[in-house]
Amino acid sequence: MDFNKYLENLKTLVNVDCGSNTPEGLQFVTNFFKDLYSDWIVEYHELNGKNPVLVIKNRDVEKFDFLFIGHNDTVFPEGTVAERQFKIEGDIATGPGVYDMKSGLLSMYEVAKEFKDSKFNICIIINTDEEISSLISRDLITEMGKRTKYALVFEPARKTGNMVSERKGLIKFEITFKGKAAHAGIAPQNGINAIIEASRWVLEISKLQNLEKGNSINVGVINGGFGVNTVPDKAVIKFEGRSHDIAHFEKIMKTLEELKNSPYIHGIEVDIKEIGYRPPLVLNDLSRELLSKFDEVKDEMGIKAEWEKTGGGSDANFLGILGVGVLDGVGPIGGNSHEASEYLVLSSIEERIEMVIKALKKFL
Repeated sequence: MDFNKYLENLKTLVNVDCGSNTPEGLQFVTNFFKDLYSDWIVEYHELNGKNPVLVIKNRDVEKFDFLFIGHNDTVFPEGTVAERQFKIEGDIATGPGVYDMKSGLLSMYEVAKEFKDSKFNICIIINTDEEISSLISRDLITEMGKRTKYALVFEPARKTGNMVSERKGLIKFEITFKGKAAHAGIAPQNGINAIIEASRWVLEISKLQNLEKGNSINVGVINGGFGVNTVPDKAVIKFEGRSHDIAHFEKIMKTLEELKNSPYIHGIEVDIKEIGYRPPLVLNDLSRELLSKFDEVKDEMGIKAEWEKTGGGSDANFLGILGVGVLDGVGPIGGNSHEASEYLVLSSIEERIEMVIKALKKFL
C-alpha cells in the first residue's frame, strides 16, 4: 500500500466536519469514497435527503461471502475542524474522527482492493448515521446482511490493541407524561402532576438494573414543569438499557406496559416512544470460525491482542442477530473516541491491514 497516500487521504477526511447532522460534510466524504471505489459497482442510496449510504460490490450477485461495514459520520458538531485540524506528532495522529473511524474506512478500502478480483463476492456498506444508532441505514444493513455469510466491521481496535467479538445490545426510550396544570396554592386538587408520575417510572425502571448480570439501565434525561407554584402538566424522561441478553429488553418493555396500565397519578396520559435499538452481538459458529482464522494470523505475526466483550454498540449488532459470522474492531489502534483527545497510532495501520488480509486469505 501507499502509506503516504493513505495519510494524505486521512488528512482530507478528518479535516471535514461530518457529524451525523452535518449534511454538507457527510456528502463530501460520501462522494470521496464513491470516487475511491470508482472501479467497483457503487450504489448510492439517499434515504432521507441528508444521510446517504453507499453499497459497493465487486460483482453483481445475490449472495456475498464477506460484508465490510464502516461509517463516515462523527459525533462532533460543525466547527470542530476549525478548532483542531488533522495533525501528526511522531507516531500519533489527532483530529476529529481520526480514530473513529476515518482511518478504519481507509483500511477497509486497502483490504477490499486486495480481494476485488478474488473468488470472494464482497459487499461494502458505508453509512452516515452510525453515531445516531443507524436509524436511517439499519434496514439496508439488515437487507444486505441477510445475503452474506461473514462480516467485518472496521471500527477501531481498542487502545490495548484488542478487538471486539461481542457487544451489548441497546434499547432507548423517550417517555412523555401529560397531566393537567393548576395553581399549586389555590387549586392543587385540580392538577395532575406529571413529574410525580415520571419520578415513579424512573425508580421502577432503575430497579431493572443488575450489573452482576451485565444488565444496565441509565435514565439520562428528565425534565418538566416551569415553576414551583404550578402543578406540572408535562414531563419527559429518556433512558437506555444495555445487555448481552435480549431477555433484558423484553423485561424492560413488559415493565413499561405494566407501569402504563397501572398509573400512580389518576388521569395521567403516557406516551412511550422507542428511539433506538441494537440487538446484542454474541458469538455464533460462523463468527467462531472467523475468529479462529484471525487467531492463527495473530500468532503468526506475533500480535498480542485479545477479543473483548464491550458495552458499546455498533452496526455489527444488526448482523449477529441474523446469524452472520461477525467480528468487529478490526481497524487501527488508538483511543479516546468521541473526545477532543482522540488519537490514532500510525504504526498500527499497516499491521492491522496485513492481519485482516492474511486472515481472509485462509478462506481462499
